[in-house]
Amino acid sequence: MSYYYWYKLAYRKDGKLYPLGPFDYTGELRSVVVRSGSFASDLHDEFKIVQDEMISDELRRAFSYTDYEGKEKMQTVRYLPLNELPSGDYIRKGYFLIEDVKLYEERHDSWDLFYEHVSPTVYAALLQHEAQFGKPAPIKDAEGNIVDVYSASDYMYYAYPDYQSREYESFLIRAAAGMLDEFEELEVIVLEMEG
Repeated sequence: MSYYYWYKLAYRKDGKLYPLGPFDYTGELRSVVVRSGSFASDLHDEFKIVQDEMISDELRRAFSYTDYEGKEKMQTVRYLPLNELPSGDYIRKGYFLIEDVKLYEERHDSWDLFYEHVSPTVYAALLQHEAQFGKPAPIKDAEGNIVDVYSASDYMYYAYPDYQSREYESFLIRAAAGMLDEFEELEVIVLEMEG
């Protein structure tokens, strides 16, 4: 069974949270981002539980459900002000293994790739070191197994979008909020549910 994270938008007015949108044709508040637990970042860890005194009647209606005993309950909702979402670029840049870049360009999926990378400063040092002393010799770990040692010629400069990063999820949420709060007059709040 899959685990998901849903992000929806609200706004705060007089200490209470109200649904902001988008809404479907039935008036139900829709998610702006939905992520499977397998592909989600750790963005959800930043959210705090919505306290009872913050819940408006409209928000309660949007997140209420009837349980198996016929009792009306409200989903557990967490929140984070939009302006507290992580900032930064979801485009990763640096020197990555050429073999990883080749695989990424074939399958357009960064899963299990790009773990081995170096910054431009480290790459410059690798180049200088190899020019002086040659390519690094293979080394063995404590158990006698040969450990991968990469030379500067194994890397290339590359940039790719990291779609499993908190920066990318934040970018998507901000884009949706920008469409709903075009003139930045509201205190936009991001709501998060999971399960």
